[in-house]
Amino acid sequence: MSTVVVTGARGYVGGRLETALRERHRVVVVDRTTDAAGLKEACTSADAVVHLAGANEILAAENPELALAETVSTTWRTARAAAEGGVRRFVYVSTVHVYGPPVEGAVLDESTMPAPRGAYAVARLASEHAAASHDLDLVVLRLTNAVGAPGRADVQRWTLVANDLCRQAALTGALRLRSHGWQWRDFVPMADAVRILEAAADPEAVPAGTYNLGSGTPTTVRNLAELVQDAFEALTGDRPPLHAPEGPDERPQPHRVSVQRLADLGLRADGDLSAAVEETAAFCLAHREELPA
Repeated sequence: MSTVVVTGARGYVGGRLETALRERHRVVVVDRTTDAAGLKEACTSADAVVHLAGANEILAAENPELALAETVSTTWRTARAAAEGGVRRFVYVSTVHVYGPPVEGAVLDESTMPAPRGAYAVARLASEHAAASHDLDLVVLRLTNAVGAPGRADVQRWTLVANDLCRQAALTGALRLRSHGWQWRDFVPMADAVRILEAAADPEAVPAGTYNLGSGTPTTVRNLAELVQDAFEALTGDRPPLHAPEGPDERPQPHRVSVQRLADLGLRADGDLSAAVEETAAFCLAHREELPA
């Protein structure tokens, strides 16, 4: 049984990943209270480190200087401890936002020049470089938009669009989009993202390098909202109404995130997005009293 160190295990993706890894691995969780000695000890006995810790886009927008400093320095310290501890594989979970604002009709692959905007994306790209500065067998996964139930109701990711819409429907019986909803996104089922993250911890399954982790299929935010309506109708018998501002006269054309590099390794995020949405809806209904208002 291999040992995998996970940072950010109290987060949205990290919580689900920790649970999945425990079925087949020994898992050591490292959090912000772990000092340098504890981090070094954890890495010394580990086969792999999966590093997810860092400020999310909300925290980065509220305090960009702090987010940049903490995110990059945490990655540097974790990568250094892994290198000094002889860890075989280091997985850094970055974001597709390092490519910058999407261009209509564009295809984003790993050769696309990064052009991050905002502290969140800048910190993640800088963290890619921070990890690469150490002697590691490094895999960088640029994640798109994971959709699925969180491990716990107190995970601070209810601002993510799928989570927010499901929360709204559970608490108010209606959905309100903050925008017109015709923007294109790549939504990936959480179960697929976690499965590929686990595979990336194995050097035999995924060679070192940078990979886009997404579904490869563009979907509008409005289409996602309709899946939320479908899910609540299936679960409760009532279809929540959808309210959204008027959209532009000409709808934007989709861009696409290429996931071919992972697909060439047999790793495809081809799960059912509607099932991931329904999973989230069911979680919100079951934990209604714990959800933020």
